[in-house]
Parts: sequence; C-alpha cells; structure tokens
Amino acid sequence: MSEGTENIYEAPESNLSQDNDSKNKPILEFERFSAWGVFFLTLITLGIYGVYWLYSRINKANTLAKNKVNKNLLYGYLAMYVINFALSFATIPPMLSIVISLTSMVLGLVVIFSLRSSFIELINEGSKEPVKLGGILTVFFNIIYFQYKINEAIDNQK
Repeated sequence: MSEGTENIYEAPESNLSQDNDSKNKPILEFERFSAWGVFFLTLITLGIYGVYWLYSRINKANTLAKNKVNKNLLYGYLAMYVINFALSFATIPPMLSIVISLTSMVLGLVVIFSLRSSFIELINEGSKEPVKLGGILTVFFNIIYFQYKINEAIDNQK
C-alpha cells in the first residue's frame, strides 16, 4: 500500500474526549440524577443518603471550584449529625437535645450556604445565562434544590 491510502479494514478513529467542554463547563463533571430520586432515597434512608449526597458533592465541588467548602465545617456537621442521630434513640435531658439539634442545624446551614456559593460559581462558569440559587429555597429544600439546579445546568450546557 502506498503512503497516502488508508487501510479500509482498520477500525475508524474518533476523538470522543470532552476535555474542552468539562474544563470550560465544570458543572458537566457532576452526574445527572433525579431530584425526586434524591428526595426518596433521603426519605427511605432516614436522612443518611442526604448526608452522603452532601459529602460527595462537596468533595467534587472542592476539586472544581475556587470557592471551597471548609472541610472542618463538613466534618463538624457530620459529627453533629451522627451524635444527634444516636441521641434520638436515647433518653437525655430535653435541654441538651435542643442544644445539640440547634447546633447541628446551624452548622448544616453554614455548610449548605458554603456549598451554594461553590455551586453558583460552577453553574455560571461556561453558561450563557447566569443562574441564581435562591436563599429561601436553599434553606427549605437544600440538597433537592441543588440537585435540581445541577440537572438544569447540565441540560442547558450540553
């Protein structure tokens, strides 16, 4: 065979890499998963899936975003979550239960809003239209709302 002809029996080659898209659009690094799936899995597992979702998305967001969530806040929230969950099966003074629950809730909100700022950065990088994540919806529907917004951004940027 001469140098200019191709071998017709050779497998075709194509570049299927999406490196350029994922670098310009970091939200595409996240998996698309139904927000209803997040809701029902969190409900069925008594909140454990929600904590897993939060932990895994924070790790991924910290690798992609400039606004990083403080890992100590995350670990503090996880510790308070486990303590709160364990104490829900024990009989403890009501005042101690209230203090632990409020501490866990405040720490959770700080973590959620830190993640919100990372998501705003990741969603809007490479997007033609800026996306806002509402504060009220973040407070009430946090991980379900985030998953919905991730899905929306993935659909818009593909």
